This record gives sequence, C-alpha cells and structure tokens, in this order.
Amino acid sequence: MLTENAVHIGYVALALLAAVLIWRSGRTLELLKLAQSKTDTLASTDQLTALPNRSDLQERLSGAIRANGPDPTLLVMDLDGFKVINDTLGLATGDELLKAVASRVKSCLGEHDLLARLGGDEFAALIVRPDSEFVATETARAITAAMNDPFMINSDTITVKASIGITAIHERSLDATEALRRADVAMYVAKGERHVPYQLYSSDMDESLHLRRTIGAELDQALARRELRLVYQPLICARTGHLMSAEALMRWPGKEGQAASPGIFIPIAEETGLIARLGEWALDEAVREIKRQQTLPIAVNVSPVQFRGECFADTVAAAIARHGINPALLRVEITEGVLISHTDEALRTMKKLRDMGVQVLLDDFGTGYSSLSYLHRFEFDGLKIDRAFVQHLGDGNSGRQLLKSIIALGHSLNMKVIAEGVETEEQAALLQMLSCDVLQGFVFGRPDAPERLKDSQGRTESLTRPGRQDQWKRALS
Repeated sequence: MLTENAVHIGYVALALLAAVLIWRSGRTLELLKLAQSKTDTLASTDQLTALPNRSDLQERLSGAIRANGPDPTLLVMDLDGFKVINDTLGLATGDELLKAVASRVKSCLGEHDLLARLGGDEFAALIVRPDSEFVATETARAITAAMNDPFMINSDTITVKASIGITAIHERSLDATEALRRADVAMYVAKGERHVPYQLYSSDMDESLHLRRTIGAELDQALARRELRLVYQPLICARTGHLMSAEALMRWPGKEGQAASPGIFIPIAEETGLIARLGEWALDEAVREIKRQQTLPIAVNVSPVQFRGECFADTVAAAIARHGINPALLRVEITEGVLISHTDEALRTMKKLRDMGVQVLLDDFGTGYSSLSYLHRFEFDGLKIDRAFVQHLGDGNSGRQLLKSIIALGHSLNMKVIAEGVETEEQAALLQMLSCDVLQGFVFGRPDAPERLKDSQGRTESLTRPGRQDQWKRALS
C-alpha cells in the first residue's frame, strides 16, 4: 500500500514538473516572440520620430508595386537649410524640429497613406489610391502651405521650406530602389525652382541633374583656379545725378567665353555647399576694391545660407581688418529669405555687422513676404525695390501709387530707398519725382570693370538738367 502511494505521489510530482516545464517553455517561447517582435519593430522604425524607416518603406513600396491595385505614387521631401539649423541652434533643436515637421506633414496625408523618415531631414510618403498621382500633387501643395507657418522650438521661432519630388509608378517592373531614385531626382530639381517647390519626375530630369552636378564640379575647380570675377554697377543719387556707390556682382566667364548665369550657378553653389567659399571670395574681392577706390561705398550680395552661418560676422570683420578699410564703406545686401528663417540668429548677425559700422540693405523688396514686423525688427539701413515694380512704372497710375507707397514706407522707417532696374530716362525722372533716393540700372551703366565706374558720371546729366522734371510732369498731365 505504501509502495502504491509512493508511486502515485511520484506520478503527481512528475505531472506537476511536466506542467511547470511546459508552462516555462511556453513562457520562454512567448518572451522570445515578444523579443523578436521588438527587434523587428526596432529594425523597421525610426527611433527619433517613431515613423517607419527607409527599410520598412522600401518593403511596403515593393509590395505596393507588386500588388494588383492602384498605381502607387511616392513623395520624397527634405528641408532646405536644415544643416544651418543644426549648426547654429544645436542638434537637440534640430531633433525637435524634425519631430514637429513629421507631425505636421502627417496631418497633410490621408488615413491610409504611409509617412516614413529616410534619415537626416529626408522624409517620404507612399500613396496608394485611385488617382494617386493627382492626390500626391495636392498633398505636396498642402505640405508646402503647411511649412509656411513658423515652428516654435523651445524659445526659437524657425521657418523652414520643403523641397518635394514626386514619382508616379505606372511600370510594375520598376523596383523600389529605382522609384526612390526618381523621386530624389525630382526633389533636387524642385530645389532649383523658386516658386514651385515640388516637381513630378520626368526622364529628362536625369540629364538636368547630371548637368547641375557637372556645373557644381566645374564651379569648384573655377574657384580653385580663381577664374571668377566681380563686376560693378553704379548707383546714382536721384537728386544730384552723382555716383553714390556701386554694387558688386559675380561673373563666371565659363568655357569658350560663354558666361554662366549667376541665377544658375549660385543656387547650385548653395546645394553643393560651395556657397561659403564663393561668398568669402566675393566679400574679400569687394573689400579689396573698396581699398582701391578709397571713398566709394560698395555693396556685396550675401546668400541667406551664408548670412545665417554662425561665423559670417567674423568673416566680415576679418576681411575688413585684412585690407584695412573703413567699415562704413561696406554694404551687405540680403534678401527677404533671411527674415523668415532663423530670425533670432539673423538678428544677432545683423547687430554684429552694424556694431562694426557695416550697413545692411534689404534687397529685392516686394518679391517675398515684405512683412512690416520684420522691417521694424531688423532696422535696415536701406531698402531696394525690386526691378519688377520699376518695369511697370509707366503702365498707369496704380504702378506709380504702389511705388510711392513703398518709398514712403522706407522713409518712415528711416531707410534710404533704392530702385533697381531703371532702364529709361522716363523711369528715372518718374522715380525722382516720387522722391526715390537712389537709382540703379542700365540707363546709368551696365555691370562693368571697376575702372569704368567713373564713366557713369557723364551719363547722368540728363537727370539734373533744369526743367527736366517739369517736362515729365507735363507729359503725365
């Protein structure tokens, strides 16, 4: 009897042991599955934004291409000037901005659209719906509009712009890698478009991108060989007709005497990171010319990318000290793009320049945001009216009234007002009548070698000839 009880107890113990082992095995398997799931999640998720990463996007894109459903469309976007934000405001601020951008972009997408972070400041959206190409274009437009509102990151107000490339995938033989490449190509083309920051991929873009990269490489070599040069355009006092100052403009003669347009190679320099070297060279050459001219003020254009760099003011100070010039003879011209992005950093740079005695002018006024609050905060020394307003000066009374208002605005803020693109004596006389301070344009002289600046003095006599204003007043009455 005792033996039977012992055997029974043994069976029970073995059963309990087996149950424990089975439970532990199941628990271990469960933990292994959980660990595998976490590993898979980590492998497919961006750790900063919690969005799907590049690997996950490629897998889902491949599936969408293979599936028997609507043609997928892919958007790729990055943030213009993000490196400057990291350099000036720090990596922590940059990370917070990326998270805020991800949230804002996601709000522009549909419920079933996929947003992923590819790395750095680059994001991608996968849209698989009927008419997805049209939907993608509308989405890109919505993202562009959403980026217009500044981001508040800690105590910094940051405005960023997005460049977006779109590729519609109609060929089911296309792989995910090629689809991403095409969207990337369209995005880089979009970077060169001032007014339409999103572009739909077409095959001719590959040639355009290759050309841009070729120009970038040649520009790098031209800088090293010192092949670029500055030319100078006179600025004339509207009241007296006297030469007041000059603007330094960059020229690249290029191969076989064919000059490359600054409108092409300057944006490429910004994209390729050459703008800092290009800008430093132009600044040094302009300051060197101020030294040669002795008393003539010279203005130099500064890219927003260059101006927002944390060392720009130090670069200016070094050039002034190196050549031993009076800082009051140097003018720095910046566009409205500086005002709407990294405002606090731009204000600090501007204060440093003005403390040195360098004047800062707002260029191309009227083509961008033209915010009165920015004009008050920055306290520019001068305002340059964009040539588009001058070209329409003779179209009717509305054009003159608009110019009159801009000139009055500049004067109310204690700024000298400069009109660009003055091409006829009629325009010059009208601007003189509207109390514009300074005139610049082909009627006085085209950009030329510095030794030709004095020649412009003889071309301005008609402005100050007695009775000239009365003649134009009678013509307009």
